[in-house]
Amino acid sequence: MNRDRRTTRSALGTTRRSATRLRRTLLGGLLGACLALPALPATATGAPAPEPGGEGRTAAAFREAARASEVPRDLLVALGYSETHLDGHDGKPSQARGYGVMHLTDNPDQHTLRTAAELTGLDPAALRRDTRANIRGAAAVLREYADDLGLDAAERRDPGAWYPAIARYSGAGNDSTARLYADAVYTFLAQGVRARTPEGEQLGVPRQRITPDRGRYEDVPSLDARPATGGKQTADASVLSEDYPPARWIPAAAGNYARGRSSAIRTIVIHVTQGSYAGSISWFQNPASGVSAHYILRSSDGEVTQMVRDGDTAYHARSANPSALGIEHEGYVSDPSWFTDAMYRSSAALTRHLADRHGIPKDRAHIVGHNEVPGNDHTDPGPHWNWNYYMSLVQSGGGLKLGGSPTDFSGDGKADVVTFTHGAAADVYAATSTGSGFSGTTVKWNDYFALSGEVPSSGDFDGDGKDDIVTFTRGSLADVYVALSSGSAFSGGVKWNDFFAVGGEVPATGDFNGDGKDDIVTFTNDANGDAFVALSDGSEFGAGVKWHDFLAPNGEFPAVADVNGDGKDDVVVFTQGTRGDVFVSLSTGSGFAPATLAHEFFAPGAEQPRVGDVNGDGKDDIVTFTSNADRDVYVALSDGAKFGPGVKWNDSFTPAGEFPYVGDFDGDGKADIVTFTKNASADVYVGLSTGSSFGAGAKWHDLFGLPGETAF
Repeated sequence: MNRDRRTTRSALGTTRRSATRLRRTLLGGLLGACLALPALPATATGAPAPEPGGEGRTAAAFREAARASEVPRDLLVALGYSETHLDGHDGKPSQARGYGVMHLTDNPDQHTLRTAAELTGLDPAALRRDTRANIRGAAAVLREYADDLGLDAAERRDPGAWYPAIARYSGAGNDSTARLYADAVYTFLAQGVRARTPEGEQLGVPRQRITPDRGRYEDVPSLDARPATGGKQTADASVLSEDYPPARWIPAAAGNYARGRSSAIRTIVIHVTQGSYAGSISWFQNPASGVSAHYILRSSDGEVTQMVRDGDTAYHARSANPSALGIEHEGYVSDPSWFTDAMYRSSAALTRHLADRHGIPKDRAHIVGHNEVPGNDHTDPGPHWNWNYYMSLVQSGGGLKLGGSPTDFSGDGKADVVTFTHGAAADVYAATSTGSGFSGTTVKWNDYFALSGEVPSSGDFDGDGKDDIVTFTRGSLADVYVALSSGSAFSGGVKWNDFFAVGGEVPATGDFNGDGKDDIVTFTNDANGDAFVALSDGSEFGAGVKWHDFLAPNGEFPAVADVNGDGKDDVVVFTQGTRGDVFVSLSTGSGFAPATLAHEFFAPGAEQPRVGDVNGDGKDDIVTFTSNADRDVYVALSDGAKFGPGVKWNDSFTPAGEFPYVGDFDGDGKADIVTFTKNASADVYVGLSTGSSFGAGAKWHDLFGLPGETAF
């Protein structure tokens, strides 16, 4: 194995990667510019709620407000999405006392709510609680800002001309934060938005090629690592954090924290901002707020900003302040769409770094929610925060992105379940399927495999019809160990590759050349987006070879599936976030073909995507679990080249905090769904596939996959 591949990777194909990324970006932009936004499939959170004329109430409110105030409709929607994901939160205020879909503010330094009332004549109570009034009020405020700027009718029709008005709407106390706010809005315009209101109404903004006219903000240094299209970033745009180098350093107001500490750091506290990323940064910079946190993370891409040094005392958790580090996450407690995979992974990396740096144990006794700190009345991070997934990322090094690895360990045609305890014992337990339940007594199949920090998976690596287990050490060693299945136990781990899945790369398994033996793949999951494959010969994995040079870049979710049913596993990539696009890259047997768009809205936000052949036609389909109060499960079937419309197959499976998976548990050729409750009860429920729906969840095991273990 070539141990110099780390150096080689950093220098490979820069021009080619840039060209590939540019082509994909331009294609998306041209499609958005030339095509009207297609009707959005009901794939994730329920059906729309249209007005009698076919237009939803919120859509009508945006259209009416845009027409009345001559503000571009798409700009209004992008602003609302950036602020609240179009959720008015029943009139409850944000942390900065902002109200409604458009976050009209009423705090000591920001008075857009009062201004909206003066301009529209509407009662402030209506502006706070009524979505139509709130949107009308925000549009009126923006129009006044445009008039102050001297925009004429032609300029008002140009979304790019409104940039200074959007920056002013932020209420930020300095120009850099105002630019950060406005850049976020224009980024959503460039990327496009597909969203649903809490009532289920669907709203969209098509992708647009807009060069914002920043005016005086053009020369303001950007605080963003990736400014909106058309912008520039100066060399001194951001100062990196001394405590956590990947973060930007933007200090909170001096009165919002205390210098030094009166106690040793013992705890990391997880918060939710109850507001937007830029808005929260601005609030912590505001001397009137009296609050701060050490770090804030952005929902869309996991960007990290530090605002208080680790060695100083932020004001975020009352009695715990002297001994705690506070991490804020952009979003609202009541809305799981903010908790994206990119944010979970970025936050877990930050928490892991802080725990190692300050000697904090990586467990739930020392990594806690704001609601768990004594003497606090807050509810964040709330019921939608997936603690089990988050802690698994913290403890494993962030490599868990499981789409659907095979788990028939006994070779009887029925998928089983496995759990890895990690820790000092590093035991592996399996429970085999009877077709109607998992064997009542969990059996230890290996007593030392997948140590803490390693990433386990499964596959039939020797081609004998029984699935085996594999673990990736990652880091600098990047070893890969396999334990073969005898049908009733896993053998001792044997090293099959000594340099694969380096650092924090995301590994997976699949039969990529169609020879009946599962191979391994690793995704760099960074700006390069490289994918490397090492083929199995039945007793070891060969050298890693690059099969694609731009697949599953930063934060996207890769999964392995045989989409076209040719016996060779392909790669499915879920962009999640606001776009919810799904790309497929088919295997040629020696490489992955260029990725094609296979679905335009599936598994957005923080939903949990999976893959499997749910209708038994030999082609793997895509599945998503909303994992929220709705507990819906949607399926989009493969036709061999793309996925059809998303259809709800179950409406009560996998609430927030549980871990869902797929597998053919009854051996009928159709993949079913399973969920691990991952709580003190550690129950396991299965919903069997009929080929067109999943049945009600039935308990198949009552103590399996304890908190802190990795189960699938």
